[in-house]
Amino acid sequence: MRWLVLAALLLVLLITTTSAYIRLSQAGFGCTDWPACYGSGAASPAAGQLIPERSPLFWARALHRVAASAAGIVLLLILFLGWDALRGAWERGAAVATVGLAGFLAWLGQITPSPLPAVTIGNLLGGMALFALLWWLHQGSRATGAGAAVHRLALAALTVQIALGGMIGARRAVLACDTLPKCAGRWWPDADWRLFDPFFASPAADVGSAALGALVMAHRYGALLVAAMLGVLALGAIRRGPGAAARGWFLLGVLGLQGVLGASMTVAQFPLPLMLLHNLCAALLLGATVGLSGRQCATQEEP
Repeated sequence: MRWLVLAALLLVLLITTTSAYIRLSQAGFGCTDWPACYGSGAASPAAGQLIPERSPLFWARALHRVAASAAGIVLLLILFLGWDALRGAWERGAAVATVGLAGFLAWLGQITPSPLPAVTIGNLLGGMALFALLWWLHQGSRATGAGAAVHRLALAALTVQIALGGMIGARRAVLACDTLPKCAGRWWPDADWRLFDPFFASPAADVGSAALGALVMAHRYGALLVAAMLGVLALGAIRRGPGAAARGWFLLGVLGLQGVLGASMTVAQFPLPLMLLHNLCAALLLGATVGLSGRQCATQEEP
């Protein structure tokens, strides 16, 4: 059962990474005349239009579809063949939720890409949630006892932070703030709060607007808040003993790596490989946080 869950976990990680590549490359990342091409890069092919063979986008789409089909089969195997191996209503509910999420993402893929940021964020958060549920199933524990509320709060903050990152990509706002730590010399640019609404389809004229800088700065401030919360959780786990300490150190390591990637992307003018690593690290960060919500962190280890 654990091997099936691990296989699904790795497949979902591959799906989220290839999905990020497709989304970012279609926004213009990685093009030869970057950043002049940003927002008008590889446009999505129309219905029935073929992608040139041997192109990176062609192989990314093919790999994404194969991985998604394989993941769907493995998730069904976990649900139906491993039902008796799932311990209690929590794990069985999580297994059902993974199949439901996979179906939702398959449906969402039919309307992707879309001018609505809600579709982009739905794909991003849906994939991340699927990854987190499988991570939770693989460790075979649930959040109970002291500290569970703190873990849920940290997970909620991290989810909002990931959604903000997806909104920046959907709004083509990456280049709105290309300096650190301020944005165009300001700690908070003038904001158009409609741009925070995922169901507001901004016109093309808004692309590159200074108002988009508020999205980027909100993401940066959110990163500081989330880092502080997760750092406290990780240090608390490290103090609890060897079992929980390993998870705490892993979370601290991924958190530090994500911070380095975030700063490096801005300094290096957002190269595509760093953007993909940033997306991959976000998934690992979510999984590491879910790992701290298990029994090892809810109860102290016996001496």
